[in-house]
Amino acid sequence: MERQELFTFLTRLRDVPPPPSDTPRQGVAMLRVPFDTDPVAFVADVPDVHLSADLGRVGTGTERMVLLGGYRTALESFGATLQPGALHIAEEHGVAFHSPLQRHVTEFMEPTLDAMTFKDPRVPVHSCMERKTLTTGEEIRDLFRRNPTDPVSVPHMIAGLEDADTQLGLVLGPAAFGTFQNAGFPVVHVESPDHVFEAMTAVYDFGIELPVVEPAAGTPSDEAVAR
Repeated sequence: MERQELFTFLTRLRDVPPPPSDTPRQGVAMLRVPFDTDPVAFVADVPDVHLSADLGRVGTGTERMVLLGGYRTALESFGATLQPGALHIAEEHGVAFHSPLQRHVTEFMEPTLDAMTFKDPRVPVHSCMERKTLTTGEEIRDLFRRNPTDPVSVPHMIAGLEDADTQLGLVLGPAAFGTFQNAGFPVVHVESPDHVFEAMTAVYDFGIELPVVEPAAGTPSDEAVAR
């Protein structure tokens, strides 16, 4: 997408009105479940509690970490049915992200998304919602549209990257420690500008040859820029 459209989108996100004042308080909770558990089915029958994210295998490999989003009272009631201390409700988060409770975000942003021009990606994009490579602009638009309300999956994203023979992963911004430790390729976290040098060093250390990406139509060539 064009840079101006991206920043218009980000600016509009700041203008999303909050849910009505009489809406119950939202929350996010963290929970470990057996690795062979279907995280969607695990909460399918729990009222007002939804899967927000599957973070994949953790610890010794027998468990997976999931994030749940929902009304805080519903999360507390669900936690009471589990082993004491199993469900950890985050005190600092009051938004049930990646859950149907964010439908108002999707509806507010719909006109902005409809007006944006999404081009087919020149670099492969691997979905964080299903094991799928996104190749068209409309698939990217759909990803943006579903992001507020649909659960995300680190295992799906990593599997897609592995399918593409990824040699090195760069995680841009803060991320839970260990989220990507089971990837089939090395991962470097870039949480600040100071880490960019470490990332570039990793590219050299692992002997990775960066592919040449042809400039998009209308983009000045390096030679033209140099002149």
